[in-house]
Amino acid sequence: MRILLANPAFTRDLGNGLERYMLGAGMRFPWSLLKRKEERPRYAMFPLFMAYAAALLEQDGFDVRVIDGVPLNLREDELIERVRESQPDVVVFEPNAAIIDDTLRLLGKLRRVTAARFVLAGTHATATARDLLAHHEVVDFVLLGEYERTLLALMRGLREQRAVSGLQAVACRDELGGLILNPRADPIDPLDDLPFPARHLFPAYFERDMGVYRDGFCQHSPSFHMHTSRGCPFRCNFCDRIQVLFANGKQRYFSARRVVDEMEAVKQAGAKEVYFDDDNFTTNKAHVLALCDEIVRRRVGLPWSAMCDAIALTPEVLARMAAAGCIGIKFGLDSADTQVLNAIKKPLKLVNLEKVVDAAKALRIKTHMSVVLGLTGETPKTLQATFDYACRIDIDSVQFSLATPLPGTSMYSTLQAEGGLTARHWSEFDGANTTVIRYRNMAQADLEAFMAASHTRWLRAKFKDPRWLLRQGRFLARTAASQGLPGLWKRLLRAAQLLRGDARQVRVAGRLKTMRF
Repeated sequence: MRILLANPAFTRDLGNGLERYMLGAGMRFPWSLLKRKEERPRYAMFPLFMAYAAALLEQDGFDVRVIDGVPLNLREDELIERVRESQPDVVVFEPNAAIIDDTLRLLGKLRRVTAARFVLAGTHATATARDLLAHHEVVDFVLLGEYERTLLALMRGLREQRAVSGLQAVACRDELGGLILNPRADPIDPLDDLPFPARHLFPAYFERDMGVYRDGFCQHSPSFHMHTSRGCPFRCNFCDRIQVLFANGKQRYFSARRVVDEMEAVKQAGAKEVYFDDDNFTTNKAHVLALCDEIVRRRVGLPWSAMCDAIALTPEVLARMAAAGCIGIKFGLDSADTQVLNAIKKPLKLVNLEKVVDAAKALRIKTHMSVVLGLTGETPKTLQATFDYACRIDIDSVQFSLATPLPGTSMYSTLQAEGGLTARHWSEFDGANTTVIRYRNMAQADLEAFMAASHTRWLRAKFKDPRWLLRQGRFLARTAASQGLPGLWKRLLRAAQLLRGDARQVRVAGRLKTMRF
């Protein structure tokens, strides 16, 4: 029985050789970036959940193939031809909100070339399972929540020609077309029961080069994504990964020994850096310290970065991380306004964030901060104050995004009840580009324009600080040592692009919008 795991590359044609490419499986929220049509993406996330699922299936004797079209810049016609060529029995997708309509349209085309059953999984599919099955006959199954074990159970049932309508966490139709939404399965615990992700199958059965997965924050290439945990104890009102996929369950951890075993395996496979893409790497001090001790004890010698927080992280823990090879941390500010932070239920104290940033500078750890524009309670005043704070604090890089209320989150439910959602199509749920929230004291077009200019304005502010420039020189030296002059040149070109405000104005849904690279 052959199973194909697919992550299609969907784009929005903007004319003049430009397009916006959508990031799909593996993303915490819908996101897109601008690029030229002929180029491969400069950023592509490794779809870890798909890779764990592939490993479980392969371990159980299934014939597993993968097509991750995003990093390969795979056009839709070629994807369809590859599916035809693969002759799968089942095709699995993990679409987010911004690409669900594209996915459903693609399924209609694929139905003409394959008799395979189509399975949807992930956060958006979980939150909208009833609607997907009720209105889209092309969808055969929807998997609810954390889906690796559920997919394995479903595939076993189909292989053995058993009834699958009663399987936990499987949503489907009965013989009469009625909807069946079974209860969710227990979360995977312990996580050590999962095999290593099947990286050897990625990005596709016809191209095996993990170097296509890129994150500009990482200082060495190739960088391999890993998990050390799943979940987060905090309940930010916009986070669908926590509220939907994990159903607000407890945070779970891989053992330190298991994590380091995987680090050694990816080092053997050619990794020059590991990025721990946890929901929150630093909430449990004992977990972090045990992992650091194991890395040091076994002399792994592989630099690593992590998705952290500035809530629970302390300078003392950061020092232990640095001693174990940490060279970069990401964390969320989201907003610098206390009332906004309270409204989104994020218990962040700015004074602690500033201590973390100062400690990272002293330890020569690169810092990256995410900022979300247009959150609950946002006003033009709080928006500007947050941007000013992001320019003032001495971080190394930043990501601005637009607040995107996703189905299943408390933010979405509140806005829906209040009539605060303006979207007519799921494709508008793009946190890099379009807001779908009706604000009482702020025009949507003004917020989108603020977002479009934010990265350039921030970088221009930072270029006035010679200490910041000197520090970036050190980080670029790391990049040059690992990636050579071509890697360094790409970074410098990207900086020049942002500094000059390299953007294009195009008309989208009747509005003139500024698109940034």
